Amino acid sequence: MKTKNEDIIRKLFESKCSLSPEERAALNNYEYVNDTFHRQWEEMSEEAVDLVREEKILNGIMKKVRGRRFPFIKKSFYKYGMAAMIAVCMVLSALLLMKNSGEEIIYVVNTGYLSMDSVRLADGTKVMLNAGSRLTYPKEFSGEKREVQLSGQAFFEVTPDKTHPFVVKTQKMDVTVLGTSFEVFSYDGDEEGETVLLTGKVIVEVLESNQLKGGSYVLKPNEKLTYSKTDGISLTTIDADAYSSWRQGKRMSFKNETLEMILERLEKWYGQKIECVPHIARHYRFTFTMHSESLDLILNYISHSAPLNYRLISNDHYIIEEMK
Repeated sequence: MKTKNEDIIRKLFESKCSLSPEERAALNNYEYVNDTFHRQWEEMSEEAVDLVREEKILNGIMKKVRGRRFPFIKKSFYKYGMAAMIAVCMVLSALLLMKNSGEEIIYVVNTGYLSMDSVRLADGTKVMLNAGSRLTYPKEFSGEKREVQLSGQAFFEVTPDKTHPFVVKTQKMDVTVLGTSFEVFSYDGDEEGETVLLTGKVIVEVLESNQLKGGSYVLKPNEKLTYSKTDGISLTTIDADAYSSWRQGKRMSFKNETLEMILERLEKWYGQKIECVPHIARHYRFTFTMHSESLDLILNYISHSAPLNYRLISNDHYIIEEMK
């Protein structure tokens, strides 16, 4: 007879990792799964995933649930390929439940390649995460501020609370709000990042570093703050609703955006390296909406819309060049 936990694990694989908050909580409370994911989390490299090791971990989980191996896991690896496997492993890490030295419970949600995820926080705040993103947040907010940590791209609809500001902390900037909707694009290790304000008001504190002079900036609706190691900090006016439209239809849309900005997002979405010299990437602009196209099809569209060529130099590395 199937157990509830087995049904949840099967759903994780068979429906592309779409679990409800209740199912995630149930799996988090399953002691063996939680312990195994905790070990995986501490051992896993951010740069590569060992498929053989992950298969052993997952079969071990299922063996604990039912006392035998489950061949459907192996089939799913080959059916969906490397990108889907990485996505599965990343979402499995999202089930991790960590406890610090006190009693506070912290959740970590990761999105894989070619995937998005939504989270509702304890205060009612809604968060939509784009591909390759990580959000760390407490089960319950305590103290004077509601703080979360982000590496990646996320759209926030913050529940108003004037007495408890909401703070999104990233590696290079902190964004403070009272109640508003906005997008943050800031991956750990990247040299550039953005904050886009749709409604309300936010205060962006750009953290000072060896490459970037910090500062505090107040954004108004339809403003975008961009920080860059090479270009510094800039404020521009945009159509914020259109700019962040990916959150609605779970697809990315670009309107007169630079190739540089587009390639950054394509890299995160597809998990591929796309190389283009800066002066070319900043010169060309494109308008299009992605649905479920392959990366090759998108790059083909770009190369036919401008005097550009692209070529694959390895399994996960593309180069875009101007035609000679």
